[in-house]
Amino acid sequence: MLGVMLISCATAFAWFVRIQVKTVSREREALTKRTMASVILNSVTGVMSQLASHTDYDSPTQRWYQPLIFPFQDLGIWVVQIIPLDDKIPIRNLFLPDGNTLRHEFEEPLKNMLEKINHEEIENTLLDFLDRNTRPRVGGVEREEFINRGPYDISELLIISHDITPEILYGGGGVLGLADYCTVFSDGKINLNVAPVHVMELLPGLDEKGLASRVEQVRQEEPLTSLQDIQKIPGASPRTSTLLTNIAGFKSRYFNVRIEMLETEGEGGSSFNIIFDRNTKQIVKWEEF
Repeated sequence: MLGVMLISCATAFAWFVRIQVKTVSREREALTKRTMASVILNSVTGVMSQLASHTDYDSPTQRWYQPLIFPFQDLGIWVVQIIPLDDKIPIRNLFLPDGNTLRHEFEEPLKNMLEKINHEEIENTLLDFLDRNTRPRVGGVEREEFINRGPYDISELLIISHDITPEILYGGGGVLGLADYCTVFSDGKINLNVAPVHVMELLPGLDEKGLASRVEQVRQEEPLTSLQDIQKIPGASPRTSTLLTNIAGFKSRYFNVRIEMLETEGEGGSSFNIIFDRNTKQIVKWEEF
């Protein structure tokens, strides 16, 4: 009996050791990949910061925003792509410096957005949730759980659970959601070189005659650098550039850096999704898959 017990204990211990060794090996591999991603990111963000003073626009057509491939001996093949953001309605920058007065240039886009998602009724409640004071607007409401500041992540809008459901936030049934139109990663203007058509269609001056679609076509051939470029596009009215002042831009502050290690023999792949703030030279979001 004692012999059987000793054999059983020895077997169990052997399995435990094997599991621990595998765990340590996986952790070491994950650490190596994370370190490699950090090294690549430091190089990329350093270049991005230097470019900021040499260009007045950010467009996916620029060569440094094309996918970059880095083969490293013993560390596999890494693919890096930098994607300019500031591409949607800046939900953290809707108000004037007082934190309570909605910026005039965003009044129309906000109404257009809520109309597109079929929920115009949540406008004042949404603004009460985001502004700095605790006084309800006419038709709005203030609750104890309201953050009364700009969100750090778009998912914080789900705190308004009485009015905003996951479907309203992320869309469903063929209808886009708030997350398709808004972003927390913006300096206050929408980069027209990267904004999707459905966002540009919300903006005054671009919301009719198919002008937003023509902007997308033009920018694929040559980056937009100023409002004068928009004014030259067929269909633009004499007032288009004036209407877009203070709401449209051509440069980005935030960038999505995607780093992927391709699968190699004996090793699985890894992916990193990182948001970089070029103004402060800081990482504001880091995700691993």
